[in-house]
Amino acid sequence: MSDDYPRPSLTADVVLLRYHGGRLQVLLIERRRDPFAGHWALPGGFVDAGETPRAGAARELREETGVGDVPLFEIGVFGAPGRDPRGWVVSSAWLGLASPDCWVEAGDDAQAVRWFALGDLPSLAFDHAEVLAAGLVRLRELTLLGTEPLQLLGPTFRSAQGRHLYKQIHGERRLDPGTFRAFLRRRQAIERVGPSRYRRKPAFDAHWWE
Repeated sequence: MSDDYPRPSLTADVVLLRYHGGRLQVLLIERRRDPFAGHWALPGGFVDAGETPRAGAARELREETGVGDVPLFEIGVFGAPGRDPRGWVVSSAWLGLASPDCWVEAGDDAQAVRWFALGDLPSLAFDHAEVLAAGLVRLRELTLLGTEPLQLLGPTFRSAQGRHLYKQIHGERRLDPGTFRAFLRRRQAIERVGPSRYRRKPAFDAHWWE
């Protein structure tokens, strides 16, 4: 292959979300090394040779935060000139959905790791504010295509918890309880497991506002 064409470096970044205490939160790391040492950023790093971007994202998430075995959904590719002071670096971004009690521990290049409420975020390194915004758009899309966002509630949940989660995701002030329950049941998205408690079924296809 010709060496006449410059090649970018490839990284993977993860927007890991959880729903805890009634609020959506994102997991950030405090960077140990330059660039942006001491600044908060999304977990991520360089993809190894022979490694897929998804595998690289999962590995970096595990190495920096201790989090493994979470579903990852592709957000997109970010490669604006100057996004990384180290040179031409293109990032593959992924959305992860964690359980409310997800355990984390700083490791590898992370000086610290912490959950932040989406309404109370620090300044982010690189273009990670843009990546996070795109991740939230992807999350909203997932509520229209399947039941995946319900994983943020844990193994079982109450209808009111699901409704409050979807209100936060979509920025709605009010979501009718009966309409929301009917949406989930009509599409066979949930099944009852106890008094007023439900669990998510694997998949469905629906538009909840219809």
